[in-house]
Amino acid sequence: MNMSLELRGLHAGYPARRGHRERRVLDGLDAEAPAGELTVLIGPNGTGKSTLLRTMAGLQPALGGQVLVGGVGVGTLPAAHLARSLAVVLTERDLPPLLSARELAGLGRHPHTGFTGRLSPGDHEIVTWALAAVNAGHLADRAVTELSDGERQRVLVARALAQEPAAILLDEPTAFLDVTSRVALMGLLRSLAREKNLVIVVSTHDLELALRVADRMWLIDPAGRLHTGTPEELTLREVIGASFDGGELAFDAASGMFVLRNGTGGTVRVLAEGLHVPLLERALAREGWRTAGDGPAELAVEWTGDGYEAAYDGTVHRFATLPDLATWIRTARSRLTAAPPGLLPAAPSTVSSAVADISTISGYFELGIGPIDTEAGWRPLADLLADPEPLRQRITDVAGRLGTCELRVAASILFQGLAARLWSPVIGAAVAHDLLLDLNPARVHWRAAPSGPLPLRAERPTGSQILDPARIAGPLHDNVLTELLEPLAQAVQEIVKIAPGLLWGNAASALAGTVRTIARQRPELTARAIALGRELLTIGALQGSGDLVEPAPGQPFFVRRSCCLYYRLPEGGKCGDCALIDPDTRREQWALTLRQTGGPA
Repeated sequence: MNMSLELRGLHAGYPARRGHRERRVLDGLDAEAPAGELTVLIGPNGTGKSTLLRTMAGLQPALGGQVLVGGVGVGTLPAAHLARSLAVVLTERDLPPLLSARELAGLGRHPHTGFTGRLSPGDHEIVTWALAAVNAGHLADRAVTELSDGERQRVLVARALAQEPAAILLDEPTAFLDVTSRVALMGLLRSLAREKNLVIVVSTHDLELALRVADRMWLIDPAGRLHTGTPEELTLREVIGASFDGGELAFDAASGMFVLRNGTGGTVRVLAEGLHVPLLERALAREGWRTAGDGPAELAVEWTGDGYEAAYDGTVHRFATLPDLATWIRTARSRLTAAPPGLLPAAPSTVSSAVADISTISGYFELGIGPIDTEAGWRPLADLLADPEPLRQRITDVAGRLGTCELRVAASILFQGLAARLWSPVIGAAVAHDLLLDLNPARVHWRAAPSGPLPLRAERPTGSQILDPARIAGPLHDNVLTELLEPLAQAVQEIVKIAPGLLWGNAASALAGTVRTIARQRPELTARAIALGRELLTIGALQGSGDLVEPAPGQPFFVRRSCCLYYRLPEGGKCGDCALIDPDTRREQWALTLRQTGGPA
């Protein structure tokens, strides 16, 4: 015998009555629910799910076609035979108040009892088995009125099992249950179908749960068409989204969940791992932001391990908790979307590619990428800015290499070298890749080296894609000068008494040196580098520190206005930017340099 439930050309609806014409709800349905599988019936409200279930159960007549159980038409079976073949569990809120759970489950044996309806010892054994099968044996002697909604549903399923049917139909059995009870009941139904080889068809509005537990799905779309298949087949055929998508929610095929659609916030890139990824995406979706993946994004949000960072238009905002982040996004939404940002959070692959390219310009531009091995001596850049001991040691080491006992000279030269190290990768990425690289002092690491540029490394460097070149200088200045060089200058001044103007002159000279290196190594970027360098020299502490001049096109030189103390080194003389060189001598030096480099004299 084919132990399955079949629909063959079924027409379901309401027959003609006095004063009312026949009303068909569903037409020409063909489907099969096999034994041993959980079949879940889904569809939007008003599509006829309950009508179909009642017709399948024989509670209302079919308007055409057939419902077959084990190959036999439901409409042809006598009532007693039908009750032994097919059990129905409806959404019943009002149950007989004086019955115990065992007595309620025992009602399922009445199709098998005689004229008196008395249960035999064999019937009682089956009732006990049915209660145990749904994990409700401990509820047997409790009054039905004392049971929770979830417990009642289990006892009603036990009543259906006590009928020993071939098929069980359930209409919205999870309607009044909490999340835990819904999951437990649906899992129980799937287990019963498989272990008892039953046909089980259950209707539900919980689409996301159905997609996870159903072996087979029947979907009635808004047009009354019945689609059948596994959850994966219906997803691939895109009938789920077509049936359920609404104005606010859309079905996401990849996750099997509904998500907010058409958010007004914009696109966001989430940088996190593990559970933080879906939690962030969900919180941001509620505020109207759509996840960008590896594509363009207006906002980047990252879990840092001890809080959250939101990068928007080149500015990073930090939050201790996820609610704090959500509140900021909610209150700032109008400001964030009022005008297009000039800077977009760059995809990690974009940042890595740009860093790899500019690292080839020179050692000062190099930024390593990969895991940070603290045992190998890597320390956050913030440590160098906050802890005086590593800086003091480096100043002493520089003094030793230069052969001078004047720590001011060593501190001056060290500061200029560190400034060049910090300017170079950021300016290089900006002019070569339209990328504003973020040298976050907590995430960029350094380690000691006997000579050469300070080694720098970041596990996952971040940055922003530049849309509006006119807005580069401000954020770049804030990152390098405000976040890095100002704390570095303060730390140096706490170790050695040195004039602030001298240090800012060194920072400006380091900036000019970065521009000259780019012009020498990447001539096609010279104009952009010079323009950016000149703009930076007009901002904050660099104002009045010197001029970036071009005695010949593409040949930048720097004229500083403060002394770097280089002349105080043994046989040091004057540096190339020296403020003490007279104009005529400077022009001669420029002309000589231009001839030596092949430029116009």
